[in-house]
This record gives sequence, C-alpha cells and structure tokens, in this order.
Amino acid sequence: MRITVAIAAYNAADYLREAIDSVLAQTFQPFEIIVVDDGSTDHTRQVCESFGGRVRYIYQENDGTAGITARWKSIQEARGDWVALLDHDDRWLPPKLQRQIEALGEWPDSGVIFTRYQNIDERGDRFEPSESQVSDKTIRFDCSDALHHLLRANPYCPSSALVRRLALIEDGPPSQTSCGDWSDWFRITRKYPMIIVDQNLTEYRVTSEQFCSNKDYLATRMRESLMSQKAYLHDGCAACKAAFRAGEAHVKQIFSVAARAYLDQYHAALMAGDTAKALPLLKQAMRAAPMEVFRPRRFAAASRNYATAILKRSSSE
Repeated sequence: MRITVAIAAYNAADYLREAIDSVLAQTFQPFEIIVVDDGSTDHTRQVCESFGGRVRYIYQENDGTAGITARWKSIQEARGDWVALLDHDDRWLPPKLQRQIEALGEWPDSGVIFTRYQNIDERGDRFEPSESQVSDKTIRFDCSDALHHLLRANPYCPSSALVRRLALIEDGPPSQTSCGDWSDWFRITRKYPMIIVDQNLTEYRVTSEQFCSNKDYLATRMRESLMSQKAYLHDGCAACKAAFRAGEAHVKQIFSVAARAYLDQYHAALMAGDTAKALPLLKQAMRAAPMEVFRPRRFAAASRNYATAILKRSSSE
C-alpha cells in the first residue's frame, strides 16, 4: 500500500517544519511527501529543501483560492493510491497512519478514514480536548449513515483524513465557492463507506491568522456546501430532514459568531473615534446575523455608543 502525504503550504515555514517532522516520526512511513507551495514569500522552499529527497517540493503562484488549488495540485501529483492530507500548520501523533491502515485492513472498501483531532495553539500547546468523548474504537458508516452524520456539521479537519485517491479525483476538482473539505467528504461518501478511528491522533493548530478565523467567509462557504446536498437527500427520509435542519442550525450559529465579531470591531472603531469605519462593520454584522444585532442589550449598546461617538466628534470640531 502506497500513501502520499499531500501538503499545501503558504507562508508558514516554521509550522511546516513541525508538520513534516511529524510525518517522518510516523510508525508507518508513507511512500512520499509532496509540498505544493502556494506562492509563499517566506522560507518555505528552504525548509522543504532541508529535508532532501524525503520531500518533493512544487511551487505555484498564489491564485487567491485559500489553498484549494494548491491542495488539488498535490493530489494530482500524488503517486500513491491513498492520500493523507496535512495542512501546513498541523501535526500528527506517531501512530496516526498506522491506526488508519489497520482500520482499512478491517474495511478495505472504505473511501476515507478519519481520526479525531486535538486543538493546539500557536506554540503547539494543547487546548482542552476538541472531542469531549473518544472511545478508542473504530467506527464504520455506510453511505447512507455517513450522509446523515455529515449533514449535521463538519466534525473532521482535513489533516485527520486518509483518502482513497480515486475517490478524490474521479469527480474532478472541488468547487471554488463551497467549503472544500466538507464538500469532499460528501462527494466521497456518496460512493464509499467512511471510517472513524475514534482517537485524538491529529493536532489541529488554531491561530488568529488562519483561513477559518474569518467566520463570515467560512459560514458562507459552509452554507453553499450544505445547500448543494439538497439534491442528494433520500426521498421521504426523516433522518435526512432532521440532519439537514441540524446542519442549517450549525451554519446559522457560525454566522452568529461572525456577527458578534463584527460588533466587537464596530465598538472598537467607535472607541477610537472612527465612525466612518464603524458603520460598515455594523452593516456586515446585520448581513451575517441580524437577530444578533437586534438583541435588545446589543442594539441599545450599538446605538448608545454611536451617539456618544458622534457627540464627541461634534464637540471636538
């Protein structure tokens, strides 16, 4: 069995070294490691070259797709029949690939094998466990159950996935407007069963600068992914309907988080006396989740602080 580790990298050279080191520390060594550099301006190339022939480095100009095309390029270049996705700032625990291969040996018809993941901070220190309960068991979902499971949320980060390469490429490149990994899981599990290794074997780094920190952008793409699944819901299936409603609630919650973040920025702009910057932020909060803005205490605070900022500006003129 040949496994390609596929890494899309952009301006995170120091984290990238940790990611590659975690691959080389695996108890099962992959066939190859590919890094597609998405137009980095830091020392990403030098980091990759420091590993010699153990890393295949490919450079491409940045195209503004937040790594979607870089990941697709790494999958196209893969020579393994299975692809282990790894984000440039994430890490694996040493038995991660070994446990996934063991699960695949039990269910060889699978299309994707996930592990659970643990959040880490910018320094690599662990937060509280991302998954409150793990069983250390291996769980199988057939295609129907996988759809119901995935409709509710996207509980798996890309770095936790070992994917049959054919399952990733047979339907062509991912959409540029949807949440790429969630859409991939839906596409794969329409044809192949899904396996969960219920252990925290992946470390997912949470930073202030990462793509998913923009909750409004993330929620918009997740909504697109979820809406695109309507055509695949099973006719008359109560489980599909319930799971889809749960997915809608999940996306709505992320929009609410985005609205609260915009409101925080709005108030900060008013405190700085920048009313011109504040109003667009308030409009963005309204667009993301109007009910968050119109909660009585929040709306009163937004109105009061804006009036105070106007009065201060008038008195200083």
